[in-house]
Amino acid sequence: MNTILTASLRAAAFAAALLLAPAIASANDTAAQQHAISGIVPVKAAGPYVQVGSYRIWVSSHLGKPSAVTSDGLWLYHGFFADETEDSGTLVVRFADGRVSQLTLVSSAVETAMLTVPVNVKGATQIASK
Repeated sequence: MNTILTASLRAAAFAAALLLAPAIASANDTAAQQHAISGIVPVKAAGPYVQVGSYRIWVSSHLGKPSAVTSDGLWLYHGFFADETEDSGTLVVRFADGRVSQLTLVSSAVETAMLTVPVNVKGATQIASK
């Protein structure tokens, strides 16, 4: 039970961080400060060809095979350098209906948290018996 609770809290913290990324980006801080504080910075484009709305096959052909894929289908590219943020980290590509819905640059700590969230935590329930 303790393992499920810990994993659930970790997953909830990661989800909250991703949901807060657009709000953090709208603040007056520079992108480098955002990355240092939260570990997450929204990215407008990954190179000249990959941006929100790009097809999955287009991402694959221009960025190559992802370094890792999370259990919920996020593609991770290690060692990505974003021109607009002048920072580096792991590029996270989120897809919806076969197209890019979000591009985010994350720190190594956030990436580690993403990769350690166990699969099937959402639907876990505990049944007590006598």
